Amino acid sequence: MTFAFFLPPRPRLNAVAFGLLFPALATAQGQFSGDLQLETQFYIRDTLIGASGTEHYDVLKSGGDAWVSLNYLNPDWDLSVGMRFDAHYNSNLHNPGTAFTGIGIGTFYVQKGVDKLDITAGNFYEQFGSGLTFRAYEERTLGIDKSLLGVRLIYDFSEDWSLTGLAGKQRNRFDLFAPVILGSRLEGRISLGEKVTLNPGMSVVNRAMDKENLDLVRANLAPTLASGDTVRPLSNVYAGSVYNSLNAGPVSWYLELAGKTNEYEKPDGSAWDQDGSAVLTSVSYSQKGFGVTGQFRRVNSFVLRTSPNEQLLNGIFNYLPTLTRQNSYRLPARYNAVAQDRGEIGYELDVIYTPVKGYTLTGNFSDIRTLDNSNLFREIYAELEVRLKSEWKLLFGGQNVIYNQEFYENKPGVKNVITITPFAEFLYKLDRRKSLRLELQYMNNDADFGSWIYGLLEFNLAPHFSVSAADMYNFKPTEKSPGKIHYYTFFTSYTQKANRFYLSYSRQVEGIVCTGGVCRFEPAFNGVKIGVTSSF
Repeated sequence: MTFAFFLPPRPRLNAVAFGLLFPALATAQGQFSGDLQLETQFYIRDTLIGASGTEHYDVLKSGGDAWVSLNYLNPDWDLSVGMRFDAHYNSNLHNPGTAFTGIGIGTFYVQKGVDKLDITAGNFYEQFGSGLTFRAYEERTLGIDKSLLGVRLIYDFSEDWSLTGLAGKQRNRFDLFAPVILGSRLEGRISLGEKVTLNPGMSVVNRAMDKENLDLVRANLAPTLASGDTVRPLSNVYAGSVYNSLNAGPVSWYLELAGKTNEYEKPDGSAWDQDGSAVLTSVSYSQKGFGVTGQFRRVNSFVLRTSPNEQLLNGIFNYLPTLTRQNSYRLPARYNAVAQDRGEIGYELDVIYTPVKGYTLTGNFSDIRTLDNSNLFREIYAELEVRLKSEWKLLFGGQNVIYNQEFYENKPGVKNVITITPFAEFLYKLDRRKSLRLELQYMNNDADFGSWIYGLLEFNLAPHFSVSAADMYNFKPTEKSPGKIHYYTFFTSYTQKANRFYLSYSRQVEGIVCTGGVCRFEPAFNGVKIGVTSSF
């Protein structure tokens, strides 16, 4: 277990002192707001599904996470101040299977406008273009908070043009990654008539590594080199992009081109780690009752981290948005294509069509391949929503997926997963406040854990109460599956104004979990979750 009761290091002590400003601000004109998110998990050992063998199931039995934010806004002063308190108690969030405890100030910031200049000091979130070269963001449900601690300046030359500059270090839980990140962005808007506009932009990012990380890179690379050979890691890595969004009536076109420099060199000056590149484009057309969007992305060795020593999701300071559909139904969402920064080519086509009132047809096709044209992921998806009466809604559809499990989950020798998944949902409103919702899903699969049936029944009493029960049954297991097992979920929530309380029991199979295009593998889970969310 990793335990770090947190008395913040020197920069964070400034954050604690900064928090003492709030009582003084309370007497000034302005508005306070905030929010709370808390979840506690109780672990029930279940050797049948693999929910065992870790300290949570064998020793600790519980863990939890909480975030409390407080913000102050004074429009008259063009000033905003905020801070967030984070608490993790034997948390399983950041690295599933390993407990982490840390308590302290998670983020803090001061933002002030001075004429055309916007100044932010502290923790901030930012994105350049689509995020190919830089994105500081948060995906709390995956334990990700990539805020930058430093300074950001935004200067508005006019209503249409602005320049952004930033410098700082990326957050690493309650610490910071040592390398420094600097970046700038220029964005604008050009009107070519009443219906045609251009939104061009460009970005430049520099990562400067510290001596300790440089020495560690040398040590890590030494075993991979031939006898007598050496390699020189470069402290500075540069990335840049140019992008533009064209809007012309019903047509929109986005294009972004990005590149990065190599990170190592041999003594003779030849590149040891190649330069990287990325291309992303999307074209969409929409009119009443019809819309279509096509996307393409090619990535080649486009890895941007605080240092090459970091692995998995650690230290990444850019973002490769997924090209595949973000499915909300349980079985269609079981297999996802994780973006490959080392190299991939992806295509996606999405269509929505309403031929007559009450009928909406949605279709999606996506295909992901390696740079040498090996198949990684393909999805064909279609659904039809029928809403002829206000009292009910019917939705049904199907999905076909080809998933390279050997590649995505590093499981040598396993065959590709090929699934066919029909599904249906029926929503019926009993009256103005009460409703019933039913989900039925079936997955045919001869690989991985085999075939599944899923059913969910949900009752809602708006706006206060909701209760549901679900069962995901592995009715036709393979040799790799634990067997014919029911994975139950029982959930209930109560909402009173801005406060929401929920309680659930779930037995969850292992697999890839994705949120906002960011994915990670999560082991099997069996236990109870209690949570509270509130805003004020």
